[in-house]
Amino acid sequence: MALANLLLLDKSALERATRETLELGEICVCAVVRLEVLYSARSAREYERIETDLDAFRELRIDAETIATAVGAQKDLSRRGRHRVPIPDLLIASCAQQHQAGVLHHDRHYDALAEVLSFEPVRVGV
Repeated sequence: MALANLLLLDKSALERATRETLELGEICVCAVVRLEVLYSARSAREYERIETDLDAFRELRIDAETIATAVGAQKDLSRRGRHRVPIPDLLIASCAQQHQAGVLHHDRHYDALAEVLSFEPVRVGV
């Protein structure tokens, strides 16, 4: 399986990623990933450090198309009885599809999302 050139980093993969993992493709973040990672900061100083670390990655935009894609994917999943996917994961996967990126993750929800969206789920820490 050929990996996507762009890999959108999910928070679930961040702690498990190795140097080799981060060399699989161009690692990217989006606003949802940024918010999830920054949420875990325990102080203003740590927030600023994390923010600086995240600035090293390419930012993939989230826009109205991303939201519409997420809504459609949720509807498709509902037809399969699997629509209870966390909204951040839904938005991240939709962003990945929009930018033709894979998702670097350690989260079972991306396998379900890959059934209704066009992106490559790349699991780390298996």
